[in-house]
Amino acid sequence: HDLLDVTNIEAGHLSIERREEDMVILLFRAIEMFQPIADERGIALAAEVPPHLPKVFLDAERILQVLSNLLGNSIKFVGGGGSVTLRAVKEHGAVHVSVADDGPGIPAEELPHVFDRFWHSRRPSSPRGSGLGLAIAKGIVDAHRGRIWIESVVGEGTTVHLTLPVREG
Repeated sequence: HDLLDVTNIEAGHLSIERREEDMVILLFRAIEMFQPIADERGIALAAEVPPHLPKVFLDAERILQVLSNLLGNSIKFVGGGGSVTLRAVKEHGAVHVSVADDGPGIPAEELPHVFDRFWHSRRPSSPRGSGLGLAIAKGIVDAHRGRIWIESVVGEGTTVHLTLPVREG
């Protein structure tokens, strides 16, 4: 499924079905999906989401796929006793969502490559996945005319940010 998504993204054929959606509901759906996994691993999963955010014209299942990838990555990398926080705010005609963790962080030289297909960290202790998740997340966010980026400091943690425009532009 991931490889098909990447192929469709690269060909410009990613299927997006947009509707006006309540971001607060969507964000809490993502948290509910990952709370049991976080609890099982001893990770503090928190949401800092205001009670009201502007509605966004988006494909809820695709954005949930992005949020699942970001939360899943943070939980995978942070380890027991760590924390993961999902935040959202209204900002300049967009909703700005971030997923922050206090995991090992990503070395600065690897940051430019994290959205590349099949990318994996070179660190031997790093868990491995398909290397497609962030490439897909970027493709989905781009298809929504949004933006996604990562800030990270080794030994302090990683924050993935994404913005989604409130109105189709």
